[in-house]
Amino acid sequence: MSAARHAAWALVPAGALLVGALGAAASCAGCGSDFDPGSRVAGTRVLAVQADRPYAHPGEQVTLTALGYDTQGRALEWGWTTCLDPDSTAVTACLLRLADDLARGAPPPFQAGSASTATVTVPTDALSRLPEAARGSAYLGVLIVTCPGHIDLTGKTGDVPLACVDASGRALALDEFEIGVKRVFVRAQDRNANPVIASVTWDGAPWAESDVKEVSPCASATENRYDRCDGEKHTLAAHVTADSFESGVDETGAAFTEQLVIQHYATEGIFEYDARVASSPESGWVARAGASGKTVTLWLVARDDRGGMSWATRQVRVR
Repeated sequence: MSAARHAAWALVPAGALLVGALGAAASCAGCGSDFDPGSRVAGTRVLAVQADRPYAHPGEQVTLTALGYDTQGRALEWGWTTCLDPDSTAVTACLLRLADDLARGAPPPFQAGSASTATVTVPTDALSRLPEAARGSAYLGVLIVTCPGHIDLTGKTGDVPLACVDASGRALALDEFEIGVKRVFVRAQDRNANPVIASVTWDGAPWAESDVKEVSPCASATENRYDRCDGEKHTLAAHVTADSFESGVDETGAAFTEQLVIQHYATEGIFEYDARVASSPESGWVARAGASGKTVTLWLVARDDRGGMSWATRQVRVR
């Protein structure tokens, strides 16, 4: 399973609470030129999965919405299932828990189809089945498969007990489709609201979703170095509302203050920063020379460190 692509919305690195965390705001100006940055979307990618209840109560239904994209324009099929309290946040742990449930004759339902949304139910005993000391870390794992083709539950890909088959009938390798886990935290009383993006700005001015900006690309090849681009440089930012920064005391008596980051993704171009703290969200962006004549899609994803997220989508046309 180590070769599988873990979706960006999953807990990466395995065991981390927030993808990228605050340290992910390193400048791409210092990146090497041999590898494409994680902010550049290629192939099939899932950039985020939002739960309408990031903190849910036992017995409640939770609706999940995924932000997915395929740069080849292929239709995506989505598969959804759940695993309760896997041994770790890794995808493999959820798969092992599902295998255990299946062996006990209690397989969870698997939903599959073209919709990038699904509704799951938190078991009524999600908390009562645990010792009281463990209830503060209870969660429902939602395993999500994103396939640019058809999900075959009778197939197998390496150690993964399913296959993704494309339109030609070829079973794709693990690095050609996405498998990830979204955590829905289970609490008796606590809630967490998803952050709200109040506005997006371009060079400091409001940037409406319908407003497709036009830019000139770098005049020469720049590898993946923002600081070496000799073309137009523009600044963009997603601004969250003040009440998106939640704080208080949770039901275990622990005080908390949320940390929020803004992550940046695009089908082309170079970001100055792949991620920024939400209190200082500005990042530069440039179009590479090879993007001339293309329309680039950009995504700005706001995440808090308690499982909440939201996003905005914008487009830029490169002259």
